[in-house]
Parts: sequence; C-alpha cells; structure tokens
Amino acid sequence: MLPRVPLREARAAFRHGAQRRRYVSAEQLTIVREKQYHLSKFAEEVEKQASVVPSRRSVEEQLDFGRQVAKDRSLLVVSARRVQDEILVRLARAIRSFQNLPYIFGINPRIQDVYVKCWDWFVQLHEWEQQHGKVHDTVTEKKFTEHLLKVFEDHGNVMHCLRQGTAEVRELPSSDSVDFDYVDKFLTRFIMRRMSWRVLAESHLAYRNPKGPQFNGIFNLECRPLMIGHDAFSKAQYICESELGVAPDYVIKGDGAASFEYIDQHLQYVLLELMKNSMRATVNHHSEKEKSGKSGKLPKVVMRICHGDEITISLHDRGGGVPRHVAERIWSYGFTTVVESKPSTTNAYFPGMRGDSLDIAAMAGDKALAGWGFGLPLSRCYVEYLGGTISIQNMPGYGCDTILTFPKLNSGKCKEQFDFA
Repeated sequence: MLPRVPLREARAAFRHGAQRRRYVSAEQLTIVREKQYHLSKFAEEVEKQASVVPSRRSVEEQLDFGRQVAKDRSLLVVSARRVQDEILVRLARAIRSFQNLPYIFGINPRIQDVYVKCWDWFVQLHEWEQQHGKVHDTVTEKKFTEHLLKVFEDHGNVMHCLRQGTAEVRELPSSDSVDFDYVDKFLTRFIMRRMSWRVLAESHLAYRNPKGPQFNGIFNLECRPLMIGHDAFSKAQYICESELGVAPDYVIKGDGAASFEYIDQHLQYVLLELMKNSMRATVNHHSEKEKSGKSGKLPKVVMRICHGDEITISLHDRGGGVPRHVAERIWSYGFTTVVESKPSTTNAYFPGMRGDSLDIAAMAGDKALAGWGFGLPLSRCYVEYLGGTISIQNMPGYGCDTILTFPKLNSGKCKEQFDFA
C-alpha cells in the first residue's frame, strides 16, 4: 500500500489475496507495489511540507501583481518561485487528507487513482527542485514553467475519478456504514485545494502567455454574464434536446451590460450545470403534466442579471421543484434522483456495479444531462472559492429559484476560500 495510509483495514485488504481479487486488478496491484518503494522515500518531505501553513493573497493583490508583471517581465521569476513554494504545501496537505478516509471510500480504486496522482505530482515537482534548486533567474523560471506544464498534463480526469468512485461506493450494499457527511467535507476540501493549486499554476502560465488585453492572468477583467449565459443556455438546450428530444426556451433579463473581474471558466461551468438542471426538470415535470392532461407549452427558463454592490444572477424555472424529503441532500456528492442519464457499463472493480468510461474534465462541463450528483456541490465550490454564494429557493410542485452572488474582486476583501486543515 502507499505510504502512511493509517487504515489498518485498507492495508490488510491489499495484503490478503481474497480482498485483492475483490477490489483491484492484478495490473493495478503491480503498479501500486512498484510505486510503494519509490514514494515511501518522500513521506518525510510530504509531512514537512504539510506542516507549513499555506499563504493566500487577496484577489486585489493578485490583480495588482499581474499589472506589474505586464510592465516588468522579470517578475515572472517571482511568480514562478511562489508557485514552486506554495504548490508543494498544498499538494502535501491534499495527500495527508486522503490518509484519514473511511475504509470503504478510501479503498476504492478510483479514489486511489487520485491519491496516487497527487503523490506523482508532488514527487515530480520535488525532484525538479532537488535537481535545479529554487527558481532564481529567467533560465530556471523557463525550465520550471515547462516542467509545470508536463506535470499537470494528466489533470483532466481527476474529477471523473472522484465522481465515478463516489458513485461506486454509494451503490455498494455496505454503503450505509459510510459517513457521507465526512466524505462530503473531504471532497469539498480536496476540490477547493485542487482549485487553489490550479489557479496558482495557471495564473503563472497566463502571466507568461497573456490571453489578451482584457485578461489579467486568468482573471477576465470584463467577464460578461450575458455572453456566458447565452453560451451556457445554447449548450444546455443542445444536451437536453439530445437526451430528452425537446428543450425549453430561455430568456435573459436585467443588466445585460454588466461585467466584473472573474475567472470566466468558473462561471461558465456553474451556469451550464444549473441550466442543465433547470431544463431537465422543466421537461420532466411538464411531461408528467401532459400525462394528466394538464400540459401546455414548456415554460421558459429565466435568467436575471443584477449589478449593484455585487453581481447577482438568478435562475428561475418551473420544473416542479425538489421533494422536501430529499431537498437537504442535493448538496451531497454523488446523491442523485436521476440514474437513467448515466451511461451503463459493468464495473470491473465491483462486479455488478454500474458506471461509465467517459473521461471528462470538470472544467469542460459534463455532456451528460444529469445522473452523477456532482453538479450542484461542485458548482458551490466554484462559486464559494472566491467568496461568492449560491442558494436555492425550492418550491415543490412549482419550481426553483437559484441565486448566485459574486463580490467585487478588487475590493481588497476577497481571498481564496479553502480549508487549511
């Protein structure tokens, strides 16, 4: 087993042949064994880095630094050095968080895949530092940046592994013994940490290769909810029509000229997920009404943009709302009342389980209409990462109003929101 996994049961599961046959393939077990010796050499360094408290700057400070870099390219060395120092600390803390997971969840091969990836990324970055030292000039900055790109090339399927692993555990007969409140907290912390080191790394890459005049690092200085809303609605309609044969129309109201500084990929993901939910609910709810002879034209999904002290975006649908008895569980990872949208294949690790083999990066937006139970809790992570809020006003039998708020990022009060523990 990998170093410092404190679960006695987990270690025993890999020692005993019966458990090995049940949970992992021979090929995967070989890979784990090969990594065991290699990774164990870095356990002490992980503990050392994990004991350091990560530092976080306000978004205003990041934007100010981005403006300085645009004028003085030598500051790229400072940017790279910060990434080098901070990313190891955040990766180490992520690694340590995996070591206290409930047995059934922690032993899942998909979750183990993510755990191993975190180790791999840490080791690759640490070994580069051992060989080249700290970034100190333009030459080492260029080499470090090239290495950083290589290290994170395989980041795309992390969210898929987490979604698939969570779904597999939830479908196990023994899943009642799992503390999913703890799992939810773990997943939120890990996703926020991952977001933090990706923002850190991608900001440096964007300083080095600016996207355009309206960008400061990865922050779009003129992020337009109207444009992103139209794009998300059109994609959601296409997905809805592809799966259900029909999709409701939409309308965007309010301040169409509103813009603010934001990471537009985050807003794109959140709006697409919310719109997919609204459209699916609207079609399904009115299909039921059609069966009872009460149907009419599908009501539109309405998005409203308000620009005041903060940016507020509301999404209104008439999709029947969420039944009261499950409303509190919609923020739990992997919980879903929709199973038919998820492609079905036999799972090799847990015989008889269902899953799929799609490799979809979370930031790209899932092409499935529903079924994973990650859309809402993941959207909340993206919104809350920079101090925003998301809330749902549920009206069972009628629909839902979803309210998003985003603070002005240049206020000096907005910092990364993630658990340091």
